[in-house]
Amino acid sequence: MNEEEFLKKVKRYDYLDLKIYDVNGTLRHVTLPSGYVSQSILTNGVGFDASNFGYMNTSFSDMIAMPLISTAIDEPFAESTLSVLCDVMLPDRTSFGWYPRNVLKKAIDHVKELGIATKMMVGPEMEFNIFKSISHEISQRSVCVKIKSESEWPLKHEPNIEIEEGYHRLPPFDSTYEMRNEMVSILTDIGMPIKYHHHEVGISQFEIEFQLLDAIEAADWIPLLKYIVRNVAHEYGYVVSFLPKPLKDQAGNGMHVHQYLVKDSKNIFDDPKGLYSLSKKALSYIAGLLKHAPAVMAFTNPSTNSYKRLVPGFEAPTTPSFAFGNRNSAIRIPAYVNDGNVRRIEFRTPDATANVHYAMSAMLLAGIDGIKQDLDPSKEGFGPFEGDHMPNLKNLPSTLDEALTALEEDHEFLSPAFTSDFIEMWIEKKRKEIQFINSIPHPGEYDLYFGI
Repeated sequence: MNEEEFLKKVKRYDYLDLKIYDVNGTLRHVTLPSGYVSQSILTNGVGFDASNFGYMNTSFSDMIAMPLISTAIDEPFAESTLSVLCDVMLPDRTSFGWYPRNVLKKAIDHVKELGIATKMMVGPEMEFNIFKSISHEISQRSVCVKIKSESEWPLKHEPNIEIEEGYHRLPPFDSTYEMRNEMVSILTDIGMPIKYHHHEVGISQFEIEFQLLDAIEAADWIPLLKYIVRNVAHEYGYVVSFLPKPLKDQAGNGMHVHQYLVKDSKNIFDDPKGLYSLSKKALSYIAGLLKHAPAVMAFTNPSTNSYKRLVPGFEAPTTPSFAFGNRNSAIRIPAYVNDGNVRRIEFRTPDATANVHYAMSAMLLAGIDGIKQDLDPSKEGFGPFEGDHMPNLKNLPSTLDEALTALEEDHEFLSPAFTSDFIEMWIEKKRKEIQFINSIPHPGEYDLYFGI
């Protein structure tokens, strides 16, 4: 669709909705009456205050949203409305270096310039909870969270038999099956390539998984998926949480990212003669990603809640390791993949509190640094390891503060796409979040200390 065709299409609707990412990767929007939309909007964009999106301070925060006509879809939750994603530019029409799409495009362009690959392919797995209700409050008289979820079920049928009752659970115990069918119908209707959906291990926990697709496309789709999932649940009277660890003693929500690199339509991660049929470049990519994983986690796991998920016993990685078919490792080589065209690795650390464009960029640049340095993951001590025991490995960050410290000490590999002032802003922003959380009395402290 060219610009002339797009403008004609807009006239068939009452409104054009422009969606813009904020610094957290959450969608914001502004809506234009279709009669106002002209060539000028496509040429000059729409001005907005970027300080309210977390990008700049109010002393200089004017930015321009530029509609991306290739992303046009029918808005699922408003009548006669066409929806488009936007790029963001500075007033002088130059690219805004902090905008999530621009960061990811710069990372991929860097890889192209190096001649290593032309495309990053990914397959994200989106885990989330659908609750009947959530209420939470922080005040001088109350610090509480109350959650109503599915009816609980026994975690095991019989003693000594390890069967997770939630995984792929059938109705009526899978109580949101029809709701998720509606979610996926909307997602596929707008062109989102969905692989499947199912009940996950935990109470009220579910997964929608993408087909393998281009990284920029995936990063654009994920916030839309969250938007659609939340709105459908709202229409049913439910609420959705993508928090990594909303429930005590239940499996947390990850955003595992399957990934591989393509050059001239060839998967450069595939080598039938290599370890686990992986090429030397793939192994170096693994080494780079694991070497820089503590810093990468400042983007892939950017919330204090992220590290409540990354604990032993819940198929969540705690060490920088790789293995074949092992879900306890930070990087798993999927054992069921026999097609060299989609030979890949799965990075299991990330979660959906990430700004996905930043997370994809950080993972890619870390892996590429491993390729540039010709690193060997086994010589670096990252494995492969099998089973639950990962010997002689330093743990991955167990708190957001540790990940931010790692980013402060190790960020040169990010410089092709992340500016130094952006990294400084990110660290400052996240440390303020830590300070806020640390200032709140925890209900567990009442259990431990109230009677002392």
